[in-house]
Amino acid sequence: MELAICADSSWNRWHPSYERLGERCKRNTVSALELAYYPENPEFNQASEILKTFGVRIVSINSTSKLRINVLQDPKPAQSQLIECINLAKFLGAKFIVIYPGTRPHWNFVDQINNFKRRMEPVLEAAVDSGITLLLENHFDLRGEDPLRRDVVREPDRTAVFFTAMDCPNLKLNFDAGNVYIAGIEPWPYAYRILKDFISYAHFKDVTRFCEELNGSLESNELLSDKTAGIFLPVAVGDGAINYAGLLREMALNPNIEFGAFEDHTSADRAEDYYDRGISYLRSVIETSPIHFNARS
Repeated sequence: MELAICADSSWNRWHPSYERLGERCKRNTVSALELAYYPENPEFNQASEILKTFGVRIVSINSTSKLRINVLQDPKPAQSQLIECINLAKFLGAKFIVIYPGTRPHWNFVDQINNFKRRMEPVLEAAVDSGITLLLENHFDLRGEDPLRRDVVREPDRTAVFFTAMDCPNLKLNFDAGNVYIAGIEPWPYAYRILKDFISYAHFKDVTRFCEELNGSLESNELLSDKTAGIFLPVAVGDGAINYAGLLREMALNPNIEFGAFEDHTSADRAEDYYDRGISYLRSVIETSPIHFNARS
């Protein structure tokens, strides 16, 4: 597993420049980046060339959650954007695209499988033709769309059955331990061990339950919330509630996980410290592990 950094994890609230992203990667000796698909960003079309000057390559495209294919009445805009992401990934030599399909509360499990297959059919075909792997990211209910907790990427057992039913080699899981925790579920060992056979990629962020007495006001923090589990504060990996030491040592045994990408989900003034301390923590864990993996680049 190779370490990567996410180009944008701030829910489109702020964007570092691609030069600053390159500097961040270089400072932390990371040479892989997950590019968020924000074509409206200044210099987006030059991002790859700018990053190359820092020794950084783009290994995945994050399609963002702005157009969620299961939520839209007409899936065509989402289909078009995802195919644009596939074409971009192929052009850049990136292998992965992170996707966020969303859900509808009245869909049962069979509905979710059938509707996802139908709506994603042209996208899956394009991915297969291009040799691109689509990554579903496990998630929580940020927008109140899943009051019955039926989303196939929420509960690990449902997620495992969903991937088995899809039986698609170009559809894998992006395992986000922070999202699992925010959904009110134990990330490791429970969720990881149920899902490990479907994981090709991971997001690294840590979280703690938010408390104004401990963390300051709501307005002074970037927060993530689940409609049933509560409000959480993203922190540097190793500073929160997730047992990353145990998770990382076990992930190192999984040859199918190609990249682990750090994300911050915090304010611009805290982001650099989160990356520096989180990556340093991960490397300290790996140095004490009997299993070696590429934690340098």
